[in-house]
Amino acid sequence: MQRIKEILNRVLYAGYLDKPDWNIHLVRGHHEPLISFETYKKIQARLKGEAKAPVRKDINEDFPLRGFVACACCGTPLTACWSRGRNGLHAYYLCHGKPNGTKCSQYGKSVRKDKLEGEFEALLSDMKPSQEMFFLAAEIFTDLWNVRCNDAKQEADAIRRSLIQIERKTEQFLDRIAEADNQILITAYEKKIRQLEEEKVAHDEKIAQCGRPLQSFDETFRTAFSFLSNPHKLWVSDRLEHKRAVLKLAFSERLRYCRNEGFRTPEKSLPFSLLEQNYRGSNEMVLLRGVEPPTY
Repeated sequence: MQRIKEILNRVLYAGYLDKPDWNIHLVRGHHEPLISFETYKKIQARLKGEAKAPVRKDINEDFPLRGFVACACCGTPLTACWSRGRNGLHAYYLCHGKPNGTKCSQYGKSVRKDKLEGEFEALLSDMKPSQEMFFLAAEIFTDLWNVRCNDAKQEADAIRRSLIQIERKTEQFLDRIAEADNQILITAYEKKIRQLEEEKVAHDEKIAQCGRPLQSFDETFRTAFSFLSNPHKLWVSDRLEHKRAVLKLAFSERLRYCRNEGFRTPEKSLPFSLLEQNYRGSNEMVLLRGVEPPTY
């Protein structure tokens, strides 16, 4: 473990050389970095206890809807389990809710996995936007892409101006070191210069990343457009993280399920709410005379 921490503490893997004993402070190396300097700083913060890794959530590949679908009666997320029967194992979702200390009316009553997940897939298959609304969304994405590219260029200019200020501050501290005869002040100035050098390195990386997208518009949004056009395609993937992504991106709240009636009306996320097919309904402008009956 100590050896691993030693490796993670080396700025060498971020593409820089740092050897205070030889008066070498964050000199860019000629080797290809494995991580960015910003990532290196985040690792340092985590090793020092300034950041905590998120707690691993309960995931179960056998029951992808576990924890996301809630009981329609009490609102408690459904649990799931395998039950052994005469003909083998059977999978079920069930409610174990006890709101206010009282058992839910559906407590312990199970729903077959294939039934619940089959109804969910039917619900998901209906979430297809109309062709007109889909093309409109593509145009909106294009406009946002162009605006973001312009903002990135302005951000790069702002970082360059900040970089000039850092260089000026560094020169001021160097002048102070040349005039100072107190070792305590000299040490403090050197520490400040080192901090400014780290800021400069981070700014250099940000400038290199600003103003130029890593991928083209098509490459960036291909997956997003594919998902919006038919989220069911991503759900049928064998990977659990894809299924979890569908639940997070397609719905804004947990789905409510009733054993006898099926799913309640879902609260869809904003993109799918805007792309609903019912927007294609016949709409008309209100006449100038209004909708109220005429009066004399």
